[in-house]
Amino acid sequence: MNKNKLTYFILLLFLLLMFNSNAQSDCIVKLNEAEKLFEEGKIEKIPNLLQECIENGFNKENKIAALRLLTNVYLFEDNQIKAEKTLLKLLKTDPEFAVNKAIDPLEFITLYNSYHTSPVFSLGGSLSLNNSLPILLETYSVNSFEDADPKYSGSGVGFSVGLIATYHINNFIDVSLEPSFINYKYSLTENVTQVNTTTAIENYNYLELPIYGSYVFYKLSKYSLFGEFGMIYNKLISSDFVGIKAYNNNEYTEKKGTIDTKAIRQNFNIMTSLGVGARVKLNRSNLQFKLRYKYGFMNLINTESRYIDHEGMTTEYFYIDNDVVLTNLSFSVCYSREFYIHKKKPSNKTNYEIIK
Repeated sequence: MNKNKLTYFILLLFLLLMFNSNAQSDCIVKLNEAEKLFEEGKIEKIPNLLQECIENGFNKENKIAALRLLTNVYLFEDNQIKAEKTLLKLLKTDPEFAVNKAIDPLEFITLYNSYHTSPVFSLGGSLSLNNSLPILLETYSVNSFEDADPKYSGSGVGFSVGLIATYHINNFIDVSLEPSFINYKYSLTENVTQVNTTTAIENYNYLELPIYGSYVFYKLSKYSLFGEFGMIYNKLISSDFVGIKAYNNNEYTEKKGTIDTKAIRQNFNIMTSLGVGARVKLNRSNLQFKLRYKYGFMNLINTESRYIDHEGMTTEYFYIDNDVVLTNLSFSVCYSREFYIHKKKPSNKTNYEIIK
């Protein structure tokens, strides 16, 4: 029984495909006939010839060609209302449609340029890898500054994942919100006595709320280069300290442990960002690559808790927090989908200005 049902289903699917193929072939014939009638100036027959195929029969490419032709028909008939409705249907079918000034009639170009045809906003996501570059402000080591010799560096690769919402002010200037979850990592090694060193590996997880402004300074076909500037608010979600106490002569066993440090860290940070990027225009979407340098303005340490022996940081690891700010270098890959709102521009320009 099931075998018979499968056979009937395959047969039905085959018949539907055959019917659709025949219908599309008939519509292509009608489109060719309509184009010939347009060239001969017999435009009054074209709307009825194309209407049914526009509603159901054309593939996307042929539907665009038919709507383009039909818009020109209504323009030549001086039917502005139908011409505008047909153009809007064309733009809905292909939001990235662009006129060809070499072949499109002047009236069609004028009508097209009287509408907003650029994307208004885009939505997408991003994935980033970063390397933290902490800057020591002041040392508070249990040892003297000269003997402690504190050395900060990145500690592995941090990451972030987030959303992107971009508003296009014009074809060159964008404003973006990029809320994301971000992880920063860095480490400190210092001599805490004459015979042992402490390594502190710091991990920070933030909810990052940035706003970026970008400007396209070079554009070629589907490719563009841009610079950007941003301000960032970071809300601390969690942080931890991995302490490693090692002895220079290996006389004693190395001690290692992890401590939750959220209570003794600043619960937010303010950063600024400078960056450059490259954008590739895809079908109704963008693929972007960004290189950013971020600089933090705030000391990461809660100074009121500096001398509290938090879970043995001082007694077990001989460690006291130094004042430090965070800088960071990141590389991001972003994908976003473009959205359009096709509406009429204010009619305060001459036809010559619109075409230009």
